[in-house]
Amino acid sequence: MASGGSRAGAGRKSIAEEMKTRELARAAITMKHGSVEKGLKSLFDSEEPSLIKFVYEHAVGKPTENINAKIKA
Repeated sequence: MASGGSRAGAGRKSIAEEMKTRELARAAITMKHGSVEKGLKSLFDSEEPSLIKFVYEHAVGKPTENINAKIKA
C-alpha cells in the first residue's frame, strides 16, 4: 500500500484555470443581469448576509486576523 507522494488532481488549480473560471462566472452574470454591476446589485438586494460577506471578502480581501498568544516557557 503506497502512502505519501503526489496524486493526480491534487493541489491548487493553475492561475490559467482560475482565470478561465472567473471569466465564465462573469459571462454567466452578464447573461442573466446585463452586467456584472447589475448582478452584484441584485445580490446585495437579496439581503443574504453570507453572500454579501462572501462578495466583500473577494472584492476587497479578508481582514487580517490578529492572534494574540501568550506562551510560557
